[in-house]
Amino acid sequence: MSEIITKVCLIMLVLFAFALFGFLLRKSKLVQTESLLSLANILLCVCQPMLSVKAFAVDPIPVTGGILLNFVWVFLFSFAAIFLTFGASLVCFRFMKKQDERKKRDVLVCIGTFSNCAFIGIPFIDMFTDGNSEAMMYLTIFSVAFNILLWTVGAYLITQDKKQISLKKAFLNPCIVGCFIGLLLFCVPQINIFHMDAVRELQQIVVYTGTMTAPLSMMIVGIRLADLAPKELFCDPRIYLAAFVRLVLSFGLTYLLVLPFKLTGVFADTPYVLLAPVIAMSMPPAAAIVAFTEKYGGEKNFAAAAYSLGTILSLFTLPVALLIISL
Repeated sequence: MSEIITKVCLIMLVLFAFALFGFLLRKSKLVQTESLLSLANILLCVCQPMLSVKAFAVDPIPVTGGILLNFVWVFLFSFAAIFLTFGASLVCFRFMKKQDERKKRDVLVCIGTFSNCAFIGIPFIDMFTDGNSEAMMYLTIFSVAFNILLWTVGAYLITQDKKQISLKKAFLNPCIVGCFIGLLLFCVPQINIFHMDAVRELQQIVVYTGTMTAPLSMMIVGIRLADLAPKELFCDPRIYLAAFVRLVLSFGLTYLLVLPFKLTGVFADTPYVLLAPVIAMSMPPAAAIVAFTEKYGGEKNFAAAAYSLGTILSLFTLPVALLIISL
């Protein structure tokens, strides 16, 4: 157990070290806030898709019917877990009934519902499992369910405009496209050039670009933190409630969802079918919530504060969550 706690703490310290670099760069004015959109586009359109391709196409496990069935199970668990947490978030913030609180309430519901399963979750599980391909693939499948709900339910909450509910955007955003490309290369190994000896060096393009995800995403976190006043970050109790929903309640609900399957040993030979959704739902808030509020004119400062505080508090909750699921 002590080894698990030590490993998780070291991983989180490494991730937050990258955030410190971003914080210092912003405080020293070497990086401007206007650069965040460009950095986020690099992260979203290049690094994250490549990390998804890496999970499926670089040194993949053999494709079998059982593995494909496991993908379906992971997708169903993920969908159910996000919806359970969404319902819990709605209940927790019902007290914010005034019209002038509506935008902030919807931001908090999103913060509680959607985890940073991609920017932090995928590199986290990559580091935690020492690059276990199966675990990476299952967490990437989680991100498919996440993106479908984010671009439908999440987009509606932030904008209150049904026209923003877009299945096209849900299925054609770069992260999903990268996942589908990786799945295709995994399911049809004959066209997967990344494991052919003659062009083995091509792997490095995917590996190097994909592994940029963790440093770049956490640097963006640090840059955002540098622009927030301590009062914005630490003095609103509603933000702490959102962090509780995101980091504790969502983990508990997802763990209870998969617990009957764990106790009966249904996935004893493939434990990450159950663990991947639980790990994903224990992650800090999704960075996409801040991007949505900036794009659609929402409460962007409030969203940035809730996102940043949740990310900071995850340093303390993640070791406990990983310890519980490792028992």
